[in-house]
Amino acid sequence: MKIAYLDCFSGISGDMTLGAFIDCGVKVADLKKQLAKLKIKGFDLKVRRVKRGHISGTKVDVMVGNKVRFSNLKRVFSLIDKSSLDKEVKQRAKDVYSNLAKAEAAVHREKIDSVHFHQLGDLDTVIDIVGCVICMKLLGIEKMYASSLTLGSGMVRCGKDIFPLPAPATLQLLKKRSVAMDPGLKHETVTPTGAAIIATLTQEVVGSLPMRVIKTGYGAGTYQDPQMPNLLTVIIADVEKKYVHDTVNVVAVNIDDTLPLNFEILFERLFASGALDVYTVPVMMKKMRPGILLHVLAEDGCLDKVLAHIFEETTTLGVRISKVFRRKIERKVLNLKTDYGIIVGVKIGSLGGQIVNIAPEYEDCKKIALRKKLPFKTVYDRVKAQAVKKFL
Repeated sequence: MKIAYLDCFSGISGDMTLGAFIDCGVKVADLKKQLAKLKIKGFDLKVRRVKRGHISGTKVDVMVGNKVRFSNLKRVFSLIDKSSLDKEVKQRAKDVYSNLAKAEAAVHREKIDSVHFHQLGDLDTVIDIVGCVICMKLLGIEKMYASSLTLGSGMVRCGKDIFPLPAPATLQLLKKRSVAMDPGLKHETVTPTGAAIIATLTQEVVGSLPMRVIKTGYGAGTYQDPQMPNLLTVIIADVEKKYVHDTVNVVAVNIDDTLPLNFEILFERLFASGALDVYTVPVMMKKMRPGILLHVLAEDGCLDKVLAHIFEETTTLGVRISKVFRRKIERKVLNLKTDYGIIVGVKIGSLGGQIVNIAPEYEDCKKIALRKKLPFKTVYDRVKAQAVKKFL
């Protein structure tokens, strides 16, 4: 599988991303040809080689002749929908702008349809976003990953208004992502456009991501930092497609003064809130007290609910949270009509397109065992044998 890894060591913006993709081999003529499908006149791309520190990169500026602005999400969607761009490009670009609108709506406490884009609706921003999605298509990138981000501080002027850094919309977009605040960086390192690209199109990498590098590109930003080259690195690489990659949270907590009676309902509520796995390990704690080490695996979307249940159902005052990068085989659940006349879900695990694991769903087999008054093992073995015969 062909991927792009965005190393945001000096931040990210829309034009830096566009420049890095061009540096990776996207032909400017091909990009312009695709952008022409937006059916907007009065803009051009100025592409040049520049140096940031001792590293050479590509700087892209969107040159706009007339002031064109798309003031809200509806106007941006109309522009994209009326274009002759590929369906996939349209959807990805609209997803980026949807997240921008949601962030602005949250910051201003407005409905998403009422949000006024201001500078985010300028034509150069539209070109940056649509152009980045087009570049993904031209390079054949199936998935994008990104590093953690370092955010600058200070103030920035947007038109007549002054905003703190990081910009409120940037912070809103980067919820659940790993960021570090550096008070020594007195400039904007991550723009709202860059944050929207990260939040919408990439998956965060924590730990190692084994890959075979094909090429690298560097997109240059406008700000000249004497201490750090203002560049975005994009690495085009191959990864094993036989694995599915994702990142999850591991919540760990040591408990030595919670009643054992509490754990059954805790487990039930954690799983009901979306936890992927819950387990405990016996440990010896301080003052030689026997205790429990509770581990919960949870995705970002349910983390707050998971934490709430842990604090409500146990006596702990704090938890440890870390992100882990997982590699999984592809999986799906198929329905099997069994010899018992009852449909059972069967989990199928595949590695590189070859089935390597078949497992009937426990709850389905349990229902059959109770209904037919049979040993569970007998039901499970018979259903698995039938599944192997049908699916292998």
